[in-house]
This record gives sequence, structure tokens and C-alpha cells, in this order.
Amino acid sequence: MKIYIFTLLLITSGLLHADNGVYTLNSTCITFGCFMGDSSGLPITIDNPGSYKLTSDIVSANITTNVIKINSDNVTIDLNGFSIIGPRTCSGFGAGLSCSHSGMTGDGIASPNKKNVVIKNGTIRGFDTAIALDGSTANSNMVINITAEENEEGILVGGGIITDSHANKNTVGFTSNLVGFEQGSLIIKNSSAFGNKTTSAVAHVCSNVFFINNGTVAGDALCSNYINESVCQTIASCL
Repeated sequence: MKIYIFTLLLITSGLLHADNGVYTLNSTCITFGCFMGDSSGLPITIDNPGSYKLTSDIVSANITTNVIKINSDNVTIDLNGFSIIGPRTCSGFGAGLSCSHSGMTGDGIASPNKKNVVIKNGTIRGFDTAIALDGSTANSNMVINITAEENEEGILVGGGIITDSHANKNTVGFTSNLVGFEQGSLIIKNSSAFGNKTTSAVAHVCSNVFFINNGTVAGDALCSNYINESVCQTIASCL
């Protein structure tokens, strides 16, 4: 009986691997800790390399706490079609965008100064920054097939690639936070930015990226090079 109960607790709390060796993250395991070394409550803290996968939506009402904090290189998080949802909401679009919780500091997924981090396949809405892979000059981080909506910053990647993703109704859509590296580090491709309040994208190269109905503060987009039919709302900012 004791063995049965212990096993049940492990399964419920998400401490066991899935069959394919991927750690699972969900709204239930937050109560117990989602794997060995993760404390109960938010943020879900990833201290070891490996693959992690959402198996449910995760909703947070906290304006100051990240949902997922990555403290290790070589981490992949597959949102698996699910969403991470925070308390921030926005109405309108472009220069007319208005959002709640202007002083919010909590992010959806935060990973400072780490390399080989991959985030893919889902939606992150309602945070200070949906995804903050900041500080790394390794050019090795990737964001794939992510929709970032109604955040202060949509997707921030210090060095690496954003692909097949969408930044909608954020204050800033896609960006790199490293001074000077927006001219030589971040590549955005096969993506779109709609209705962001100020700058829709700051990057070195935009390839097949479409910018629609974004605000005009600092220009619709600040990419150094536009290739493969990328288009801007304001054509002059693409030259």
C-alpha cells in the first residue's frame, strides 16, 4: 500500500519521466513540484539540461513571478499546443493599444544568460515578457512556432533565431536586448507582427516576416536587412 501511494504521488506531481524521457509540466504538478529539485509553486525552476513538455495550460494571476525559470544551458521546452496565460490583458492595437498591469514584472518563460535553449509550439499571453532568452551572445537560442500576445514585450532573444512565430498586440513585438547585437545577432524568419504598440521588431535580418498595423514610434520595424519578401507597414523603414 505504501509503495502504491508513493508511486501515485510521483505520478500526480510530475516527478516521473514520460515514456520518451521528457519531463512533463502542467497545472497540477505546480502544487508539488514538477520534478526533482523543483519547489512547489511558481516559478517552475529548471536547473538541469533536458527536454520538458506541457501537458495542460498553465494560468498565473501573479504579476511579479515568472511561470518558468530556466537556469541551465541545453534546455528544450515544448508547449505542445498549450498556453501559458498571465493576468495582463490588452485592447485595441497599434498606437491605440491599451493594456492592464503596466508595472508587471513576471514573465512567461525567463532564461538569463543561457545557451542552446529552445522554446516551441504554443501560446504565451499576458506577461511582462512572454519569452525572455536574454543576455546570451552565443547565438544559439531558438523560438519556434510561438504566438506571443498582449505582453509588454513579446519575444526577446539576445542571440539566436525566432522562426514561424507571431507577435500580436504587445507593446514591443520581437527584440534583442543586447546593445549592438540587433545589428548582428537576432534573425527573425517566416513570422509576423500584428498590432504591436511601438516597434514591431528589432533584429539583424527579417526573412519572410510581415509587419501589419503596428505603431510608428521608432519606426514599424528596425531590422538591418530585409530579404525574401519581408514587408513593412511603412515601406521607408524597410530600406
